[in-house]
Amino acid sequence: MSAELFTLPVSTPEKSAYAVPVRWFNASSSGAAILLMPALGIPARFYDPLASALQAAGTAVLIMEQRGHGDSALRPSRSVDFGYREALDEDIPALLGWLHSQRPGQPVVLMGHSLGGHYASMTAGRSPERIAGVILSACGTACFEAFEGKVRNQLRVLIMMIPMLTRAFGYYPGDKVGFGGREARRLMQDWLQLARHNRYAAIGLDEDLEAGIRHFNKPLLMLRMADDDFAPKAAMDAMRARFSSAQVSERVLDATTLGDRADHLRWVRTPHAVAGGVRDWLTSHGWQ
Repeated sequence: MSAELFTLPVSTPEKSAYAVPVRWFNASSSGAAILLMPALGIPARFYDPLASALQAAGTAVLIMEQRGHGDSALRPSRSVDFGYREALDEDIPALLGWLHSQRPGQPVVLMGHSLGGHYASMTAGRSPERIAGVILSACGTACFEAFEGKVRNQLRVLIMMIPMLTRAFGYYPGDKVGFGGREARRLMQDWLQLARHNRYAAIGLDEDLEAGIRHFNKPLLMLRMADDDFAPKAAMDAMRARFSSAQVSERVLDATTLGDRADHLRWVRTPHAVAGGVRDWLTSHGWQ
């Protein structure tokens, strides 16, 4: 089977028209459906191999396209800006609503890679009644204090550069810098709060985005890649600490298990070990 590609309209307070492009890998199983959210700067189609592997195992997957990437009609510029608020208040709720309408009474699980995992975490804290569980894959805090050596130094430099770059360009030129893609100013301002202070914050949302995560008491699966410099153990431990009430399962995947280097991105290209781990976890909760 292949993906169905379409867009889902969102409700915006400004009444401006926007529709989220999605990739729908349907499955006939009555088990859980997964809403999969990409990493910073990564288009939704990158996750097709993972979604196909999950679909083959009987799990339906809906992949969200980030604003500004892939098939999104938006591209960040001085006049086109957005941040976490749009994802959390508009895009993700629209996709959750569609999934629940398509599969009434069936569990919905959020799965996120890196930035997508942060969206999943914040959504779990804000709307726990809409989801059955969370999967964080290669998702650690971006706070520089959780890193060592070269990566820690690179993050500290990046933290200093982002405000200057966004002022100069009107957006963040991650495709030129080598971290992320072409990103909106406000999104990177939101990201900086995590990188500097290990706290979630979103411009335009006057709420404590950490509080709900602490009270989230449903299942959480954390998948760490053994060679991942961008989500090492300390960074993922900092994510686990957020979920102080969750039912946490952890799995470390190495190169032998994956059949490729177990870094921040390559696991998506050889997804069968990850798909198997997700399937086993879903089965353990009666969702497969």
